[in-house]
Amino acid sequence: MVKNPKPTDTKLIFIKISRGLSYFVYGYSLVASAFLGLTFFLLLFSANASTPFVEFVYKTSAAFLGPFRGIFPVRSINETGYFSPSIIFAIIMYMILALCMNALINYVTLKMVKHQKELEEIAE
Repeated sequence: MVKNPKPTDTKLIFIKISRGLSYFVYGYSLVASAFLGLTFFLLLFSANASTPFVEFVYKTSAAFLGPFRGIFPVRSINETGYFSPSIIFAIIMYMILALCMNALINYVTLKMVKHQKELEEIAE
């Protein structure tokens, strides 16, 4: 007896592409939050900006911080430490984006499973 191959259609393909894009944005927002959090603590505790690791973190997080830079003024804590509310705001925004993407991924996954069951029922 020959087993029927799994049926596919354009709706299922669209759902899978949507899910993949949602995972990408979700991952991007988590990476952005991690780098911004690290940058916040490095600035707060006066990390030496000339070390390769700190320089890498600052350069990487600069791209993530771009849309939020300058919203709030940077406050000096001591001679070399800084408190940047803009970084905290950016982290909050990226985490809200990650939360929304997580909800979207769950929704799209449920739709995908439901549609796959419908296709399997049609194929039987």
